[in-house]
Formats: sequence, C-alpha cells, structure tokens
Amino acid sequence: MTAIDLLVGLLIAIGSAIIAVLGAVGVSSVIRAHQVRREPLLAEARQAIVVALSGGEVNTSDAFTSLNRFSKRHTVKLMLDLAPSVTGASRLVLLSLGEDTGVLERARNGVHSRRWSTRLYAARVLTAFGVKSDEMCLLLRDPSPEVRAQAAAWSVVTPNPVAIERLISLLDDPDGLCRFAAQDALIRIGLAAADALICALETANEELTGRILRIAAAMGDERFYGPAFVLASDSSARTRALATSVMARTGNPSAGEALVALLDDRSDEVVLAAAAGLAKLSYWPGAADVEPLLSHASWKLRQQAGLTLLAMGAPGMILLRASAPGSGPAAEMADRALQVQTLSNRFEAA
Repeated sequence: MTAIDLLVGLLIAIGSAIIAVLGAVGVSSVIRAHQVRREPLLAEARQAIVVALSGGEVNTSDAFTSLNRFSKRHTVKLMLDLAPSVTGASRLVLLSLGEDTGVLERARNGVHSRRWSTRLYAARVLTAFGVKSDEMCLLLRDPSPEVRAQAAAWSVVTPNPVAIERLISLLDDPDGLCRFAAQDALIRIGLAAADALICALETANEELTGRILRIAAAMGDERFYGPAFVLASDSSARTRALATSVMARTGNPSAGEALVALLDDRSDEVVLAAAAGLAKLSYWPGAADVEPLLSHASWKLRQQAGLTLLAMGAPGMILLRASAPGSGPAAEMADRALQVQTLSNRFEAA
C-alpha cells in the first residue's frame, strides 16, 4: 500500500468521524429543541395538576384538558413525578385524574402483558398511585425477578394477607434482588406482618429462619420474643445469635435475664450478640456476668464487654475502674472503655 493510499484512507476515516459527530450534534439539537418547545406546555399541565390537588380554583376537568394535549408517555411521567409526594384528599384527586386519563386502566391491563417490561412498567405505575389490585398479587410470582421485586414494593403501599404470605415466600427466592425487596417490604409493612412471620418460623429451614429473624430484629415487636427464646436453643450457632438479637430488641421484661444466661453459650457469636443485647437494654444486674468477658480470648468480645459495661451505667463503671489498673487484656480493654467515656463526656461538655 502506497503513501497516497494511506493518506486517502486516513482522510476517509477522519471524514466519517466528522460526519458522525455532526450527526450526533444535529440529533441532540433536534431533541433539545423539541424539549424546549414542550417545556412551557408541560409546566402548564403540571401547574394545573398541582392546583387541582391543592383544591384551588382550577378543577380536575381543567387538569384533564391540559393532560389530553400530551402523549400518554408525557402524561404518565407528569403524574408519576407527583404521585409519591401527595397523600390524603390530594391522592384521591390524583387517582381520579389517573382514571380519567386512562393511565390506571392501561396499567391494570399491562399487568397481564406477555412482555416483562410492560408488566414492570404497569407495576411501577400502580405502586406510585397506591392502587389496590388483586392482579398485582399475581406479580409476586412473576417469572421476571425485576417484576417480582417491584410487586414487593407495591405490597408496602397496599398490604394485605395474601401479599404478605407471598412476600414471605419470596424470602426464599433464588434471586438476591427479590429476597432483598421482600425483606425490605416486610420490615416497612411492620406489625401487620408479624403474625404471618411467626407462623412461617414454625416450618422454615435454617436459611429462611435467619432471614425472618433479621426482619424480626428490625421490627422489634414483642410477639417475637417467645419464638426467639425457643430458637436461642437451636443447634445452629447463627440461628441462636440472631434469636438473641431479636430478644434484645423486643423489650420484653424477661429479656435481660435470658441474655445473661446466653453469655455462657459455646459460640462466641452468640455471646457477642448477648453482650450487645445487654448493652442495648442497659441491663445493669448483668454487669458482674459481663465483666469476665474483658479477659476473653476474642478481641471483639473484649471490646463489646467494655462497651456493654459502659452502657450499664454506674455498676459497669465501677467494674471497669476496678479492672483498669494493672496489665493484661482485661486491664487494657477496661482502660480503652474508660477513655471512650472520657472523650464522650468532653464532647458533650463542648
């Protein structure tokens, strides 16, 4: 290949690149110009919706007229932007607009679509509007994990017994996104899901039991104390540790004494959870049982023992000051804990 051929090839490549850049700039300019022309109309429609929601002079028919000037895509976008921020009477007005414009009807029909992307979009619309729908419960068993996860988010907005049962089954889903979505949904649903979770513990395998106990720890419902107390004797150290954390969070009057007993567990993980639980409860009668842990072989346990004694107030401080003089692991950790207390006092004084 001659130099001239190389030069021609180079010029062609440069020319093609310039044409591609100019084409991209041109398309971007057209899109931007279209957005600029649309923006005043979108602002007008948005304002009409806001006034309708606030009970101003403009009524829902005015907002409906404004929305009909736009494509369905723009209409849905406008309403979805506003839906999460409205409640009460304003939400009822927005629901009325959603029905009048056909947004919600299309979403209900979209739930049955053969395309997973359409089902996902429909689920997002119904979630944003907080629409109760029996069809949405079906999506909790959808073949697509993205759709199942979105259906889990919908369950928080409109919780019902069927949805809660299916959320619990999603805790054992093979897809991590679905498991996380189900766990988050059950925590946010809160007390309404407690009884179903307690029932599920009776037949759950070890993995599912662990996930339910994490949810129970986040909820802190006292009804979990009984099942957690039983599971604190489970053969699995991980299950015992999680059950111990649940007991500490329920606020049951018997929790402190039960946690003290678990300080003698053969698993360091369980002992750590028990010590942390005693700190959370500030259960000072257990101070003498925690103090020996300052000499434990595990650094994490020694550290937690120091923090737990600090949380127990005066009884814990007395034991820390008694252990601080001298040398050895107990003295070192007691001294660290007292330094933390000193720094905390200075910070509060400042």
